[in-house]
Amino acid sequence: MLLDDLIEVIEMLRQRIANHGPTLSVSEARTRAALIDPLLQVLGWDTSDPSIVIPEYDVSGRKTDYALLGENSLPAAILEAKKLGEPLQLKLEQMSDNAIRVGVKFAGITDGDQWELYEVLTHDVLDEGRILSLRISATPPNLCALKLLHLWRPNLASGQVESAGEPVAVPSSGVDPVPPVSKTIDWVPLSKFVAKKTTNRPGLIRFPDGSEHRLQVWYDLVLQTVEWLWSKGALNVDSISTFSTSDRHLFHTDAVHPSGKPFFSPKPVAGTPLIVETNMSSSSSAKKTKALLSRCGQDLSRVHLSSERK
Repeated sequence: MLLDDLIEVIEMLRQRIANHGPTLSVSEARTRAALIDPLLQVLGWDTSDPSIVIPEYDVSGRKTDYALLGENSLPAAILEAKKLGEPLQLKLEQMSDNAIRVGVKFAGITDGDQWELYEVLTHDVLDEGRILSLRISATPPNLCALKLLHLWRPNLASGQVESAGEPVAVPSSGVDPVPPVSKTIDWVPLSKFVAKKTTNRPGLIRFPDGSEHRLQVWYDLVLQTVEWLWSKGALNVDSISTFSTSDRHLFHTDAVHPSGKPFFSPKPVAGTPLIVETNMSSSSSAKKTKALLSRCGQDLSRVHLSSERK
């Protein structure tokens, strides 16, 4: 069944990202072969069949990485690829422009981990047309599979993108499928969230683009926020020094504070060259997360934390 196969591939991709991220982040070609093509294949887009997918499709003299062909053998969608960890924001304008030039309704962009899909022709502001945004490495496989059905070939090829409201197949692993989010999760705006000693750790953080990320420990608030800001181009190597004091880094490319002391508890941020100093309390994690988002121009009322009900 589709969901069984899709979940199996998603789990494989999560392992590849975790085990081979540095190698894949060196090259777009490696990312495409190891991460992007396998997912397209299981979603019905045989990248080896030119009647289904045309790589390096010509758009007015320049190339788009994939043209996904519809029922009339014309592009139903285009997909731009980047190497793992490279901010998608850098190629969004090119993606949108190529889609408009070809006259296709849907356009996507991915680094093999982060996947975004847009309906470009009916929205003046690109963000208003975003219909998919997820990170494979940070989204539970069952929920990830449901969201990725936006990219399922029968959906895109027909021009009617839909996702499943709940699983249509039980995963072969025997794990219970993830129920619809709206029925199981209470969301609290970050602007109203205060972490105290008695406050339970949130289970998820949801960013303004709709992407949701698991929180296993309190400092994951900062880790996931740094990763998301980096993926959106709101944070880069040139700007990280502005988040440091004269003697301490919150995160940096080297796990050493300005004082010369090494990070007490360094944790790398997936898809970035950054390392976070995670030696912080629950209250500090929440405060630093708010400060990070605010200084990067994000509205805290549009970032939500969850408490999953049993």
